[in-house]
Amino acid sequence: MEMTDLSNILGQETIKKIYEDGVSESTKEIGKASTDIVKTLRLFLAPFQLGAAYQDRFVKFLDKIRESVPEEKQIPCPPSIAGPVFEKLKYIEETNYLKDLYLNLLQKAIDKDRINEAHPAFVSLIEQLSPDEALTLKVVAENRISIEIKFDTIIEVGSIPSEQIIKNNFPLAELIFPQNFNMYVSHLTHMNLIETPQYNLGEPDASIDSKPAIAHRFIKLSNFGELFYKACIK
Repeated sequence: MEMTDLSNILGQETIKKIYEDGVSESTKEIGKASTDIVKTLRLFLAPFQLGAAYQDRFVKFLDKIRESVPEEKQIPCPPSIAGPVFEKLKYIEETNYLKDLYLNLLQKAIDKDRINEAHPAFVSLIEQLSPDEALTLKVVAENRISIEIKFDTIIEVGSIPSEQIIKNNFPLAELIFPQNFNMYVSHLTHMNLIETPQYNLGEPDASIDSKPAIAHRFIKLSNFGELFYKACIK
């Protein structure tokens, strides 16, 4: 990163303190702190620049990431990851769980031993998730979640097959909107992040015309979902 780029981000006075020799202990301390900021910015900002409104917030995030990766393993973050992530972080709430997913992805992207886990496509996947769905992935990865699904065995021509989760051992109380659990499972399946393989199928109820049956399944991460979990959630 050139001096002119850093001066646009940090300001002329800060840059001056970074590159001047300090004559007092306090100046040396300022110089050390400023040098740490430069180390952080060199990892993430080339060729990006931050507006003043986001500067302090981003430096705090990125300092934490940099400190979590041994210095000898640090490499510059690919712009294809840093740029889109910074854009998303501008508008995300401090308490939003998805913020941690973005930061975890950045952490992998500056670690030469784990850069292979940081796929640029994961940025857009995080964007499509709700906090509840991100939590669902975490719970599924760490627990065996079984579900019972009721569906009709006889489907009229032109009708849409109906499936409904009627029982599960997922800790619904941990979700913000537990009533949306069925939708979360459907969406995560569509995104190829989870699978719901069947392990038992009950007999249809012959006394009812539509003959509904109960399928016993469990929810697990897909192979792709395991990669996403490892890079962004674990």
